[in-house]
Amino acid sequence: MKKNIFLAVLPLLTMTTAVACENKKNTVDYVNDDELVIYTDTTYPQISADQIDAEAAAQKAGKLSYALNGSHVELLLDNVVVKILDFYYTPSPENITVADYNFDGYEDIFIPYESPADYGTYYCYIPENNTFAENAELNEVGRIMKVTDERVLTEDRSDDLTKRFVEYQWFDAELRPVKKTETFKSAENGEIVTNIYGYDEKGNEFLAG
Repeated sequence: MKKNIFLAVLPLLTMTTAVACENKKNTVDYVNDDELVIYTDTTYPQISADQIDAEAAAQKAGKLSYALNGSHVELLLDNVVVKILDFYYTPSPENITVADYNFDGYEDIFIPYESPADYGTYYCYIPENNTFAENAELNEVGRIMKVTDERVLTEDRSDDLTKRFVEYQWFDAELRPVKKTETFKSAENGEIVTNIYGYDEKGNEFLAG
């Protein structure tokens, strides 16, 4: 017989007092009963399907680490080598970063150039082949980016005169700039000025505030 379960009224700890059943049974009996109906008022956190998929993917892929071996970078998952990257130089470990840059639930890695070291190549995990490959969208930006909790990638384009940050977001498989913030001292009166720019769907920049 089909079991109907309704989660709506009492915490799980009081399940035994909230199960409608003629005979007094223990918890195991309730779970196995054909007429099981559970009521609860417990509030469960809302978790998106994307978040669930991402967490499951990360657990399946294993922990990403790397090892420098001269001009080679060995990429390991749970301490097992799955990819060896060959370079003509020895990458500086200071700017090698690991993060989920494409928000698919798997850790990826950024390997810096010899110079300038804030530019480099992004390698993303490919679960179908259990390996890593260059990501064209990320490499079009090319500069090291930080990952935020809001699923935004932030690029630091600051120079000696201006603090400049560009934010990117993924739209399906396309990485687009969505916001640029510039802060500098006015040459006219010495006041601090902040300009905010937006981008249309074609990537054209406009002054937003």
